Amino acid sequence: MVGDDAGDGTVRDTDGRQDTGGWSRELFVEEVGLVWEGAGSGRMDGRIVAYLLITDVPYVSSAELARELKVSAGSVSLATRRLVEAGFIRRHAVPGRRGHYFRVDDDVWGSFLAGERRHLDRQEELAVEALALLGPEEEAPRRRLGNMRDYMRWIRGSHHDLLTQWKAYQAQADDVVQAREGRGVSAGEHAGVAVSRAEAPRGRSSAALDPALARRLVPDVLWEVAAPLLPAASEDERAALTAVVYVLTSGCGWQQLPSHFGVSHSTAHRRFTAWSEGGLWQRWPAAAHAAQVDAADLSWCELVSEAALVRRTGSRM
Repeated sequence: MVGDDAGDGTVRDTDGRQDTGGWSRELFVEEVGLVWEGAGSGRMDGRIVAYLLITDVPYVSSAELARELKVSAGSVSLATRRLVEAGFIRRHAVPGRRGHYFRVDDDVWGSFLAGERRHLDRQEELAVEALALLGPEEEAPRRRLGNMRDYMRWIRGSHHDLLTQWKAYQAQADDVVQAREGRGVSAGEHAGVAVSRAEAPRGRSSAALDPALARRLVPDVLWEVAAPLLPAASEDERAALTAVVYVLTSGCGWQQLPSHFGVSHSTAHRRFTAWSEGGLWQRWPAAAHAAQVDAADLSWCELVSEAALVRRTGSRM
């Protein structure tokens, strides 16, 4: 990673890649560390995340992090522990090797959002437990702790919208890339194409559901977990599950389900009812947790299931 003078005025990393204009991978790592420090986080934490983001290997050992970042093993140990707990990085097991290895998910920010949500859950639990310790005359601490509990609930609820918007934005970005490469939508269809297709009025477009959006709604890893829980695991059932997830996370009514999901609103509603009666919305997150899916996917599964349980209490067409 450390830059070497190539002898011709340019700088090359030790892996042979050329850097121009004085900008290098090493400088990227240092700048990210400074940004994190300025935001009140640990500088070392930012440097480690930046290194894992820009390195072209599937995982990195703690010893390599200490060597490349020129810090002590203890500093790396403390920082990686914080980052794992926050959901920024993940431990990676290497068969036959001792020591600690780490990696970042492609969607490291979605993973962080999921980890932050669990942090909020714990703070709400602590507030509730503290409230139980107070007597009826302790009005001031009761107000403060009540606000703490309610704030964590409010922020946690916003995570549902944030994750939905983030996945939709990722799908839009995929479409823009495809357009630029001439493989997908035309160059005139900019960001928003996936959502605009999904929200187009019924009967006005025969366009198929955008595959990227479908994968965001029901990622492959979550479908693999859900399939054994369904009476029939087929592509038709996956399409139905995708349609149901769209209704649950978009907040629309069943009759507003866009036609290009390939599933009628009545079929989607019947599946939702049958799956609800079969306990899918309780079993799916539990199975995803047991399968140790990524934090972002697990959080999405939990949010979908929560939305399903809320919708089930007053299911409407």
